[in-house]
Amino acid sequence: METKEKYEQLIEEQSQELKRELDDYRAMIKSADILSMPKDDIKKYISNLLEHQKALLLLFPQLTSNLQIINFFWENNALELEQVTIALNNILTDERVKDCLANKEKYQLQVKRIESEIKELDEKSLTAKASFILKANITDEEKISILKGLAYESCKNAPTKEETIIKEPEKESEEIETLFSEETNVNEEELKKLKEEYLKIKNSIENIINKYYYLIIGKDEKYINYAKEMSRAIKAQERQEGLNLSTLGIDEFQYKDISMTVLLLDMLETKQELELQLDNPNTTLEDISDYFNMLKEDYNKAIALDSILTEEKIEEEKTTNEIYFLLDESNSPFFDMDNFSKDDKKRCQALIEKFEKGVHDHKKGKKHTKFKSNYKKNNIYINRSSNMCVSYIRTKDNKVLILTFADFKEVFDNTEPIALNFDYLIDETLANIKNNNVAFLETQKEFTEYFKEQTKAKGDEHK
Repeated sequence: METKEKYEQLIEEQSQELKRELDDYRAMIKSADILSMPKDDIKKYISNLLEHQKALLLLFPQLTSNLQIINFFWENNALELEQVTIALNNILTDERVKDCLANKEKYQLQVKRIESEIKELDEKSLTAKASFILKANITDEEKISILKGLAYESCKNAPTKEETIIKEPEKESEEIETLFSEETNVNEEELKKLKEEYLKIKNSIENIINKYYYLIIGKDEKYINYAKEMSRAIKAQERQEGLNLSTLGIDEFQYKDISMTVLLLDMLETKQELELQLDNPNTTLEDISDYFNMLKEDYNKAIALDSILTEEKIEEEKTTNEIYFLLDESNSPFFDMDNFSKDDKKRCQALIEKFEKGVHDHKKGKKHTKFKSNYKKNNIYINRSSNMCVSYIRTKDNKVLILTFADFKEVFDNTEPIALNFDYLIDETLANIKNNNVAFLETQKEFTEYFKEQTKAKGDEHK
């Protein structure tokens, strides 16, 4: 498939995915509206409830029995009976229903966000499309090819100043030599050393700038100012006891993109000023040295951040066939199989099978399934099968440590205290995995067999 065709296909797939996500949130809002209608006319309320029960059951299948009860008494014109009141109360006190009602405003904000993203894609926004391509489940070569095409299209109409921000690496030595005139008031020996140091890292600086230039190419001044202000806000929060990115309305991945964006802007500005100073016969060695040191500092930060982003990309591409469970001192897991329905148990097993196939993300190519927590020692991820989720840690040698299974609405609340209060147990378990501790492996084997037995569908043993 040609690069252009691949690009258009990916954009179309992203557009369809956003529309499906939009439909999901709209369905939640509609359900919240239905369930929160005034109940002063109970007959009218129940009529409306039953009219939309198919839509409600798609989101809340656990309400089936209660809606059947209400429907039965509706058909028999006996709504005044206590069973109807109990069934209604069961529906409205259901945890997932309560969560839907409580989060209606959040869903409305998500709808606005998704509508904006769809509009950006429909209007062929370079920013939206470049951001998506970098997260897409395609090879690095395909990403680079597509982004080069985007960059080329953007640069064709860009101002001359934009086109010449980054100089070509050819004629590098000649360029540096011509930056200096014979008439200068700076120390020649010191200046020569600075020139040599700059020559050593200039290529590397331009490489890191070119690698992440997609973060700023085509962006308007409004976005650039937003990135700078957000970076300042992040740094201010970092100086406090903790950093809560959610209060700033961003997630960890946006944070890294914003940080790299600001570093790129600083490097471009400082690099340009340094070369102007090098070309200025009236400059001072102190000025040149200051700009050079600032450029090196930003470059070192960018390299460190690049290392983190690269490592995370490698983590996302790992596969595994070794799965372990976090067990407490009594060898019990941090989830209760007895509280899971038959279908939930099947989904737990399905999640294990996903790991065995190397599928670590319920939406392939997305980064949002990384768990955001104050727990900093290891990255925690979330995988999903229908309404059942699993939180887990992926080790550097392609192994999975399962923390807990829980309903989608509860997995984050259930995982956070485990990560924070049992970090010592996580460390100990990871060490046992790494060292192949014999007693530990035997315990894991026994629990894995128990887990498989518990999640086995009835009748499987006869197949």
